[in-house]
Amino acid sequence: MLQVSQFMRAAPRVFSLSDTASKLLGYFYETNLYEAPVVSESKIGLVTLRDLLNVVQPDRTKLGSLWRSVESLSPDRPISQAMEVMFQNDTRAVPIAEDNKVVGIISQVDVAKAFSNARELKEIPVTRLMKHPVVTIEKGSKVSSARRLMLDHKISHLPVLDGVNLLGIITARSIAHHFIIPERGIERGLRTPEMIGRLDGYVEGVMDPTPFTVEPQISALQTANIFKEGEKSSCIVTGVGREVLGILTPKELVTLLRGLLAEERKLPISIIGLKQDDFFEASAAEEKVRRVIEKNIRFYPPIEEVTVVLDRRNLSGNRTRYEATARIHGPYRQFHTTAGGWDLLAVFDELCDELDRSLKRKKQELIEQPKQRKIGRPTQRKIGRP
Repeated sequence: MLQVSQFMRAAPRVFSLSDTASKLLGYFYETNLYEAPVVSESKIGLVTLRDLLNVVQPDRTKLGSLWRSVESLSPDRPISQAMEVMFQNDTRAVPIAEDNKVVGIISQVDVAKAFSNARELKEIPVTRLMKHPVVTIEKGSKVSSARRLMLDHKISHLPVLDGVNLLGIITARSIAHHFIIPERGIERGLRTPEMIGRLDGYVEGVMDPTPFTVEPQISALQTANIFKEGEKSSCIVTGVGREVLGILTPKELVTLLRGLLAEERKLPISIIGLKQDDFFEASAAEEKVRRVIEKNIRFYPPIEEVTVVLDRRNLSGNRTRYEATARIHGPYRQFHTTAGGWDLLAVFDELCDELDRSLKRKKQELIEQPKQRKIGRPTQRKIGRP
């Protein structure tokens, strides 16, 4: 089993809530990285390069107003779990920590590299995992419009078009490094940037004129190796005349890999307490529990096992009362729910209903988590093809 420790980037620079956005931007500029861990006294989080696009005064903006607290993993956890955490938290990376101390970070790019030789990807065409339709921008548009599109659509890559044909690509990295410059006399790694008028410039002056492109018939395995080489952070699928059909980033590849692993993984469900002659009830009960868990599993951190313990109590006469307790086990937390009654299958129906309600409450808790405040004044103008 592949472990996080085999592919994480060890000992990254760790920032505090009091560090400025300009300091982090200098770090991104020097390292060519996209995300960095930020820690408080008791929590670990992330700030990405795209987060910095919404900052108006980088030298005065503290990372405490930009960061997002996220789950962290220990180095010995399987890399499949890192994919689950990225999916659950909608992040590109996961901090790796031991005793609440950050020792590394693993990103979608690192996961893509880990599976770049997976045989399962050989038979899957790139059209199955590419993102489409693609948000694009015309060559005569302002950099400020590209920035706004990235923030509105939560993306970091925008193909630049000349009519319907691909001309280049503009990224969050290129925008951040072009609209902010260091003051004279300041060491680059510790520079104090200031916003300048480059946002009024045109995307042609900032874009990469040589984006990586592939044809629709190329396999997912071949595209995985593109990210392994590390030269480009996106891959554009083009048709006749360089028409943009779709776009692929490590996020789409990781989403595919997660789905393939989920198909192979059979969730362990144990029912303890059924008698040997309860075969029908056992099969029906297990199927009921499995349907509820699989329905809700995407809203709950990775579930490793579900255990149902059945207790029988013979009361007056020949009647038997059943008490069932379901326990959900995972790497982060566990919880249990119970149900009781005189009819065995009715008890399992009640138990599954309560499981469903409990998991939906977990989903609601995730939805209601407070969002970090963003800096800057949003605009409403959008361009490009949806």
